[in-house]
Amino acid sequence: MPRGTPVKPAPFDYHCPGELAEAIAILQRHGDEAKVLAGGQSLIPLLSLRLSRFDHLVDLRAIEELHGIMAVDGSIRVGAMTTQANVTRSQDAAAVPLLAKATSHIGHHQIRNRGTLG
Repeated sequence: MPRGTPVKPAPFDYHCPGELAEAIAILQRHGDEAKVLAGGQSLIPLLSLRLSRFDHLVDLRAIEELHGIMAVDGSIRVGAMTTQANVTRSQDAAAVPLLAKATSHIGHHQIRNRGTLG
């Protein structure tokens, strides 16, 4: 990293809504000035190096309806905020064994605990 490269994000307002409707309202209110944080594997490094700047960060981790894995009518539904580690451990993911097996090979265990499929 070149000398003098910033390693802290530019200032922004942090939002952590508890409901999907609240997240949608924040995103509609702030438009292109808001970014969504899901797993953070791509966004966090961009922020730290100030390669991406915006005024509002909307963290989706507290929205329960975006978490979980559910088998429904022969299909599997993986919520957008379901971590790779949760997929690996899920009984419902056993319906798609390749999915559970593949997620166990993504990055380091710390990445799998924060990284999402959605």
